[in-house]
This record gives sequence, C-alpha cells and structure tokens, in this order.
Amino acid sequence: MKNKIPNLTNSNTMLATVVTFLLLATIITMGMLTPLIAKLVNGVDLSLESAYFNNRSAIPVAALVLLLSTCMLTGYADKKYVIPVVAGSALLSIIFAVISPFGNTPIDISLPILIVALLATFYRIYNMIMSRKNAATKEMIRKISAHVIHIGILMILLGIVLSSNMKMEGSAILSSDSNEIISFGGQHYQLKMNSMNSYYSGEAFRSYPASSYTTEVIFDIYKDGSYFKSGKVNYITDFKWGQTYTTTYINRGLTEELFIAPRAIDESAGEIDLYMRTVPFINCLWGGIYLMVIGIAVLLFTDRGKKEKMSHSTSTASEKIRPDTADNEDKYDRMLQQEIKKRKTKRMKDKR
Repeated sequence: MKNKIPNLTNSNTMLATVVTFLLLATIITMGMLTPLIAKLVNGVDLSLESAYFNNRSAIPVAALVLLLSTCMLTGYADKKYVIPVVAGSALLSIIFAVISPFGNTPIDISLPILIVALLATFYRIYNMIMSRKNAATKEMIRKISAHVIHIGILMILLGIVLSSNMKMEGSAILSSDSNEIISFGGQHYQLKMNSMNSYYSGEAFRSYPASSYTTEVIFDIYKDGSYFKSGKVNYITDFKWGQTYTTTYINRGLTEELFIAPRAIDESAGEIDLYMRTVPFINCLWGGIYLMVIGIAVLLFTDRGKKEKMSHSTSTASEKIRPDTADNEDKYDRMLQQEIKKRKTKRMKDKR
C-alpha cells in the first residue's frame, strides 16, 4: 500500500524538534542577555521575572512535547493514526483552555499534551519490548533507558506546571499566650504554638555574653483539623557577623510539600509571624529528575560496554588477519629476492 504520509518520518520529526529547540534556546538566551545589554548601554538595572520566560517559552515547549509524541508513535503505530492522535491532544488543549475544567489556564493547556506524550512513550517502550523479545538484554536496556530520560523530562514539566500553578501561600501570627489553632490563607494545614524559648550560644563577643542569640519556636501542625506533626523554626541574631537569619521547616510528603519559615518575631509580646506554603505534586519534579539521572547513567554504562565489545571484536579480527598478512609479506620478500637473483645471474652471463 502506498504511503499516504511520506513526510512523516523519524528524520523529519527530529529535524523539526531540533529547529524548535533552537528557537527555545534563542528565546531563553535573549532573555538572559537583555538585562546585561540594558546595563551596558543605558546603565539601567533590569530584572526579568519568571513570567517573562514562561509566557515566551510556552508555545515552543508545547510544540516540543507534541513532537515527542510524534517521535514515540512513528514507526510503532500506523502513520494514519499518528497525526490524528497528536492533533487531537493539541485540539483538546485548546478546548480545555476555553472551558477551563481545572480553573487554571496553564494546567488546562498543558495536561492533555503532557499526558498523551507520557502514554505515547509508555506505548513505545511496550512495543519495543514485545517486538524484541529475543534481543540482547543489554541492548534492550540501552534503548529503554533513552525513553526513561523522555519520561523524566515529561515528569519534570508536569511537576513544574502543577506545583507552580497549584501552590498556596499565606502568613499568620502565632502567639505563645494563646492555644488557638491558626489557619493560613485557605490551606488545609493549621498551626498552634507550643513554646518560644530564647538563649545565647557560642563564645563571648565584645559586650555580648555570646556570639549569637537564638529564639526557638516549637509548634504543632494540624491537617484538616487533626494533629499531623510537630515542627520547629529558629530566629537567630549573629552578633559576630552582624546579621539575622532563620531556619525553616520542610515536610515532603508523597503528594505535596509543606514549607514554613519565620518572617518577623516580637519576643516581648511572645509573637511570631510565620509564612506557610503548600506545594502539591512537587514530587513529580523530583521524580522526573531522578528518572533522568538513572536513564542517563544506564545509557552511558551500556554505551561504554557496547564500545568496549566492538573494540574487542575489532582487535580480535585484526589478530586473526595479521598472521595471513605476515605470511604474504614473507612470500613477497622471497619472490623479490628471487627476481633480484635472476637479474644478477643474467647480467653476469651477458658480460661473459
């Protein structure tokens, strides 16, 4: 049957991917150089926020994800289904952007194309395993590790989109004189202060009895009204270095991360102003990073083993050929010596 989509090949898809990636790299580079150029030309200190890069890189990144889905399906799925599947995911993103089922435009647009790309990658791995059951184990692992890297990249993108757009932030003041459980901006975590203790630490410094002064705040964490865990933060004044800094509390769960940090403290009133941030799905990002590292390490290890095997095979073949080559060289040397001897004998006869 004649191919109705002759241009849908791995090489053409890879070319489109490289061009799109270069466009993305150009956008990021221009954004990084703009503050430097503004400083050199006009002497203006310019700072570009993350929104500058997010708005300009969203379309190239979405195109890269769609191209990844195309690469994963090309060669393992019928070509007449590849374009409808990829185009369908893009169309679904547009529909989600209009009806907004998640109430957040970046999530509405990103989820359809990211989920389709993940499913396409798993489909590629499944078909690779099923079609090469008799292939060498190391070669199979090498090919799968490349797609594990793709899964890691997609998980990182998914984690960035979900965590940055679903995070909740808030601040509140806790008092040591009150046993009230304080809520933070609609988050499902609440805090209650247990104690506030201050003490000096370190060696004496100038007129101070110690080099630093620490206020330790211990609190209970409640989740949806039920006790969850206890935590602690410190507010530290360092006399020796003339600075004040704080410690933070971080709890990384399976589905979200809880971050608590002190903003200000009033020791005389027994009050502390705490900042709380809940970041859901942040583990998608960390899991993606781990998958990328594992995939890269396995790919490098198997590639090294493959190169060593090829080098060993080449050297073995050379050793097999070498004796024959040596014999041929000896044979040619004998023939040359015999020819020289014949010519000398002939010359002697001619002289006589």
